[in-house]
Amino acid sequence: MKEKKSYFDVYELGMIALFALGSALLNTYLPIKAFTQWLGIPGPAAGMALLGGFIFVFWVALAHAMIKKKYAGIVTALLTASFCLLIAPWYGIVSPIWFGVYAIVALLSMGIFVELTASESKSKFRGVTGGGLGNVACLGITWVAIGVHAGAWAPPKYVPILILAAFVSGCVGSLMAYGIAKTFLQAKSFTKNLLLFS
Repeated sequence: MKEKKSYFDVYELGMIALFALGSALLNTYLPIKAFTQWLGIPGPAAGMALLGGFIFVFWVALAHAMIKKKYAGIVTALLTASFCLLIAPWYGIVSPIWFGVYAIVALLSMGIFVELTASESKSKFRGVTGGGLGNVACLGITWVAIGVHAGAWAPPKYVPILILAAFVSGCVGSLMAYGIAKTFLQAKSFTKNLLLFS
């Protein structure tokens, strides 16, 4: 009887776990709130708007681009949410106890945007735009969750600029990820060819 092979091999799962852990640690330990307060940008989740592209989108897009398998980005996003929730409650909200579900939904939506736009098109523009839309979706879900359960809503006059910042941040995060993945894969291919000819 044939043993079923796992969709992701051990190396790929290790990369996914490493990227997700890196994302979760940045989200938890960077002084994001202090940074946005210093800039005078009100929350909630202003840090996600400004830095979500680097903290979340970059790692999800990097996993998708490096592993080159469907669902790598989505699995990375879900694992990131899991690590975040293991370290601390989502935005410190403990009531209701299931509030962390919003973290999973927000990061899952971001992962889906990144995956779909990068997979369905060879266009860099479309893939990069997916990172921006993913970060905006993540921000929007988080805003609604915090507003409904904690009564803290983003000030209306800042909403358009924060949405724009989230979009740009997500686009930059995707662009960085695809650039790094391309460079890494080219270097890996070059090294492999060099070893074959030596």
